[in-house]
Parts: sequence; structure tokens; C-alpha cells
Amino acid sequence: MFKTVRGMRDLLPKDAQMMRHVEQVSRKVSKLYGYDEIITPVLETYELLAAKTSEEIRARMYTFKDLGKRQVAMRPEFTASVARLVSTKMRNEPKPMRFFSVGSLYRYDEPQFGRYREFWQSNFELFGSDRPEADAEILILTNDLLSRLGLKNYRFKIGHTGILRGILTQEGLDDNQQNNLRQLMDKKSWTEALDYARGINVSMQCLQVLEQLFETRGEDAFSVLEQVKTVAKDYPAALDAVENLWQILKLVTESGSTLEVVVEAGFARGLEYYTGMIF
Repeated sequence: MFKTVRGMRDLLPKDAQMMRHVEQVSRKVSKLYGYDEIITPVLETYELLAAKTSEEIRARMYTFKDLGKRQVAMRPEFTASVARLVSTKMRNEPKPMRFFSVGSLYRYDEPQFGRYREFWQSNFELFGSDRPEADAEILILTNDLLSRLGLKNYRFKIGHTGILRGILTQEGLDDNQQNNLRQLMDKKSWTEALDYARGINVSMQCLQVLEQLFETRGEDAFSVLEQVKTVAKDYPAALDAVENLWQILKLVTESGSTLEVVVEAGFARGLEYYTGMIF
């Protein structure tokens, strides 16, 4: 008897209807906010998809050589494909650019409840602006989408990679060392992260700052950011990141959009291309 490949699944009529509903609401929101839909290939060159993702995702990509002996991979996320499109066919288009895409993604994770090796995402990308308004827009849009889908009791966990990057760059850590540390933090392996930092000889001040950042979180966003300013006072680039996040959240508040948020100073993501706000 034939079965689905491990980690894949059939969507029966009720589930298929639910997924198409999410897709339709996502598409409606994309039009309301001026995001143009694009469709990119499921299959990309391995070099593109591996360039700025995390080591963990690189290890979990579905990769193979095609009949032309080219190393290719099934997309584990959308951003690399959209960035390729923006930097080639769309490079002369006026900015900022807003794009929406929806489709299936593939990662060789261990299957478990709610996690499959084939999964779907609605993806919104805003390219060409470093203004806080751009990040505020994405937060407001996402909140609007989740609300329209009828979800309740959700919160946004928000951080800024520039806080950690500013500290570690000032300490002289290279990109590889920073990525290794960030991946440990992404897994909330705080003890291992501090041990790693000691092993690469960061200053005692840096260790103390990191330890305090790991514990700095809360629902009163601006109070938390004030605490971060105190903790990271000797790291100017980190303070710039705090100010950027402050401006983003101020804009969201002033918009009238009601977001339940938790700000975490030690929040990190393993993907190497992150530079600003994460949520």
C-alpha cells in the first residue's frame, strides 16, 4: 500500500477549504495594502538559497543535482527568491516595492504535531526603504491579516537584530561568530550562548551586557526599551537600533492599530540576512 512521503500530507476537503480561505484573505489584504502578487519557482539554485540563510536551514534543505548536473534545492523560504527577482528583473523599478507571494515551502525537519516538511506561507516583502514606517507597516498589516482570519489571544514578540549586532561588532566578532551566537540565542540556549561568547574571548563587560539582555523583556514596550538603553549604553550602534525600534513602535501606536506585544531584547533569529526589526 502506498503512503505519503514522510513529512508530507494530503489535505482533505475541509482542510483544503480552510487553507484556500487563508490564502484568499491574505490576497485580499495584500491588495488593500498595495502589495503586488508575484510567483517564483519552487526550485532555485542551491547557491542562492544557501547564501544568507542559517546553517540549520542549509542542513535541512531538499537538495539534488538535476539532469544538467546543476546543484538545485527546493525553497525553504520565500525571501531569497524575491530578493533575486528584485536584484535582477526589477532592479530598475522605482522603490519602495511591495510584493506578496503564497505557496509551498520545504524543510527536512523532524515531523511532529503542527510541523511538516511541506508547509505553506503567505509572504509580504517591502523592499527599498530603511524608514521605520516600512517596518511599522508590516506589523500593522500582519495584525490586520490575523484579525481578519478570526484569530484571538495572539501576541507579537518583537526584537531588533541591530541591538545584538551593534554589541558584537564593537567587540570585534566576525559574521561567522555572530551567526553562531545568534543561532544559539534563536534556540533560547542562553547558557550555551554565554559559554560560546566566553570561548571567543569577548570582554567581561560584553558578557554582563548579554546576560542582562537575555532577561530584559516585557509587555510595556517603551519601558523595556528604556531598560535596554541603560544596559547597552556603551554600544552606540546598539543604541541606534533601540531608537529605530522605538520609532517603529511609536508609529504603530499612533496608527491606532491595537497590537499585543512583548519586546525581548535578547530575541534573535538564525537567518543571516536579518539586520533590523524581527517579530
